[in-house]
Amino acid sequence: MTVILCGVCNAQQPKGISYEEAKNAPSMQWVCPEISKYQNLINSLRDDDCLVYANNIKEKIEPVTSPSSPNEKLLVTQAILTINNPLFHTENLLNYIEAWIKKNKGWEKTKIEVDKVNKKITIATATVHVASHAAFLDTYKVSILPSLVILLEDDKLIISFATKIYKNDEYNKDNKFVRTYYANISEVYPFVPKSSYKKTYAKAYVGAYQYFWDFISRLCNDLNTNFSRDSKMLTQLHYEYSKDSLLAKYGEPTKVIADQTQTPDVNKELRFYEEAQKFVFMGKTINFEDVVSCEIVDDPKFIPGRSTTLGAGISFFGFGFGGAETHRTPDKTIHNYVVDVKIDNMGTPFIRIATGQNEHKATEIASTFEYILRHQESNKLNNTTKKVTIKRRKK
Repeated sequence: MTVILCGVCNAQQPKGISYEEAKNAPSMQWVCPEISKYQNLINSLRDDDCLVYANNIKEKIEPVTSPSSPNEKLLVTQAILTINNPLFHTENLLNYIEAWIKKNKGWEKTKIEVDKVNKKITIATATVHVASHAAFLDTYKVSILPSLVILLEDDKLIISFATKIYKNDEYNKDNKFVRTYYANISEVYPFVPKSSYKKTYAKAYVGAYQYFWDFISRLCNDLNTNFSRDSKMLTQLHYEYSKDSLLAKYGEPTKVIADQTQTPDVNKELRFYEEAQKFVFMGKTINFEDVVSCEIVDDPKFIPGRSTTLGAGISFFGFGFGGAETHRTPDKTIHNYVVDVKIDNMGTPFIRIATGQNEHKATEIASTFEYILRHQESNKLNNTTKKVTIKRRKK
């Protein structure tokens, strides 16, 4: 089973578009008339007799002959999602679809290989359950291992499913697995009326098409709900816009301290502009000369170790017999570093920067403020009221 997602062009994000233009652009809409057409068709062919239902589907939705073997039939479904008002970054869309697929049962443990150069993602080894049928004392649960190809072409998303083999798992009356059968779809019902497990494969034949169109429908609905705007692209554009605004005001930053694990956001960075003698944090611009003191505080949490006894030993008056073993986990201390900075400003008298267990980041921040304080003191020797010490302590 193979899944391929590939983006063939990157024209969806026009070069030079501004944040304001992207923010005010109309929302994207994902449109696919084939979804309702085929779902309605499958429902209209419904029959209480699963054998008749499978034959009805076979007559109306023609399977495809395998190019490599003329006698083999493949169940194939293709849908084209037209993207109205397209404005997105190709990689963001493909990453979003990949994550959505991984949330679906049967696909969550798939192996993913990403080819960033060719904008292609290959996903392998999915097993999708499509039918169950109880016969006598046994139950048969049928799965397919479909190929799924999602191709991005300009303002269209082309989704294709194909499968040619059933995986039929047999369970006994106690619901214990017995064995697995593999069958080519072209060699069982409805293509071979006298084949074994007719009702089982009839249900699977219908279930495969139902699954394909349900999957496509859910993806389309999710994109309309959660990807009508490329929020990641908007975030990046806003970040670039904010950086450019600060550049125009204060020039190039001397130092930027950011949490690399978070989405880029100027408001979550410490940006120092030595030439302008200012730093920016959480949307506030503060003068170097207003920094009064800086302090690193560690508020650690102690987690004691635990003893666990394994085995069924027997004890008589404190004497032990048997194979019981006791294991103890070590004590653990979880650090929580915070940098406190006092400011000589009534509007922003105090800022607190939490770095969690990252002591290196806390030290980097404190050292930068120490530099500011040291140079402010040397520039203002006549100022005797200002506290210019930096402390590092643990609670």
